[in-house]
Amino acid sequence: MNLKEMDVEQLKAEAETIRKTLIDVVSTNGGHLAPNLGVVELTLALHKVFDSPKDKILFDVGHQSYVHKLLTGREGRFHTLRKLGGIGPFMDPGESDHDPFITGHAGSALSAACGLAVGDEKSKVISIVGDASISNGHSLEALNNIGGKVKNLIVVLNDNEMSIGENVGSLSKFFGKLMVTKTYMNIKDEVTQLINRGKIGSKLTGVLKRAEHSVKHFLAPLSISEDLGFKYIGVIDGHNLEELIETFERAKEIEGPVFVHIKTNKGKGYAYAEENQEKFHGISPFDADTGRAKSSGDSYSKIFGDTFYEMARKDERVMAISAGMVKGTGLSRAFEAFPERTFDVGITEGHAVTFAGGLAASGKKPYVAIYSTFMQRAYGQLIHDISLQNLPVRFIVDRAGIVGADGKTHQGIYDIGFFTGIPNFTVVAPTTCRELEEILEFSTGDISGPMVIRIPRASCFYLEEDKSLTYGKWKKLYEEEPGKGRKNLFIATGSMLQELLAVKPQLEERGIEVDIVSAAFISPMDTEFLLGEASKYNEIFVLEEGYSKSSFGTSVVEFFNENGILKKIHKISLDTGRIPHGERGELMEIYGLRGESLIKRIEGCLDA
Repeated sequence: MNLKEMDVEQLKAEAETIRKTLIDVVSTNGGHLAPNLGVVELTLALHKVFDSPKDKILFDVGHQSYVHKLLTGREGRFHTLRKLGGIGPFMDPGESDHDPFITGHAGSALSAACGLAVGDEKSKVISIVGDASISNGHSLEALNNIGGKVKNLIVVLNDNEMSIGENVGSLSKFFGKLMVTKTYMNIKDEVTQLINRGKIGSKLTGVLKRAEHSVKHFLAPLSISEDLGFKYIGVIDGHNLEELIETFERAKEIEGPVFVHIKTNKGKGYAYAEENQEKFHGISPFDADTGRAKSSGDSYSKIFGDTFYEMARKDERVMAISAGMVKGTGLSRAFEAFPERTFDVGITEGHAVTFAGGLAASGKKPYVAIYSTFMQRAYGQLIHDISLQNLPVRFIVDRAGIVGADGKTHQGIYDIGFFTGIPNFTVVAPTTCRELEEILEFSTGDISGPMVIRIPRASCFYLEEDKSLTYGKWKKLYEEEPGKGRKNLFIATGSMLQELLAVKPQLEERGIEVDIVSAAFISPMDTEFLLGEASKYNEIFVLEEGYSKSSFGTSVVEFFNENGILKKIHKISLDTGRIPHGERGELMEIYGLRGESLIKRIEGCLDA
């Protein structure tokens, strides 16, 4: 399609076609529906006015880029969205020249846009930032740095939350447009030069600046034009194509940086998404006619949420902190029941961690529920604010391991490495949902330091006969000939116990002896077990759903080395830190953590 040759009516028809495509594909594959329905006209206008890939367009967060993908030569493959080998869920330079930078985590696009704009002054760089992303510390640091220095940068604030009254909105748009017209800018410059020639020029200039600033801020409360060196346009109707095109044509001619404030409706054009924006922000496959998602049974997140609710009901010192993921981490019920003890701090993971530290230092029992991939953003606070003071903050690390269709920017595969590398942290990866319930109950006590509870993006797994969990101890589940010398010991943590048990019969059919240990405690390890049992086995396997570098398996190897125990240790983990998008199950299989590929990997270690 050639948007440059389309008139506004044709673009409106194209917008309806795009919305239908989005609903059809996301209802089948899952994905971020509501955010993309909200930016259809915005994205069309951007591509009508600017020349991608010469002009660089970045979405923050990149889950708003589906429409951008449809308009940049990927419409023929769009049905493969989030599927293995298909179109990715976020912007990715490896996928298209129209994606100038990877944007999977909120807050990074403004800093990247600043660098791209300074690096290529002949191109326009446009960064579209959501109202949640712009409050992230990373974004604020970028805005402060951009100031009035970067002349070829346009920042578009996609505001889909703020309510603006009709009268104030109309006046704001009128004055916003007026104050960035070429005529206005020329008059402003000429008047400034003229009055600066007189003795009272500097004082008069200051008065004029304050007057202009006051008018802008009175009529457009979110204007940051003068405060941070931006020229401000807003508030613009984000679904009015005529207005959007006119605005971007004007912004294109202004020496920047320019800040364009638009108002959109999340979920626009699909009633179910408009009515329940949180549910349809990121959703699993669903029935497009009814809006109902397909159920996959209770998840570890739901078990955490239900258990936490009961914990908070019994203990008034129990508190919860979410970084913009209340529903995703299972905390909706607790947030509704205990609003005074639950806090959604938005996309501010570093603040969430330090805030929890302050609560813990005050005698409260804070639980910080954050996805593994986003916990990485608070690494400095985990060390400086929590570890060094040994504060009893409880961290629920959700989506730990392979998350699937959200792809390489969201796989939760590094947390074992960085938590075990920080002193004082207890790190637990429950192998069953019963163990999750038990460790949560234990955590409500007066623990002596920070604790991490790692849970996968998976449906619950239970053992028929599951022994009670004891702090710092592992559980031997299967030993066919107790007391005799055995060949193979399998130590499984987290989700890998379920995967190992699923292939145990096939391993034994192939003559591989399988003694299994359920190891929920990654740190502290059950060193008593390792010292007492290691001599019985020729081969020891350590299985985990995480990156192999600085892993649980690495900790076991180091322990044996430090204690002079010579044993062959096989780390069954992820050998790469770059896991693509696809279904979680198929990725587990591809990377040797499930089914036949897990069997072959074990056989390969034994030279069978």
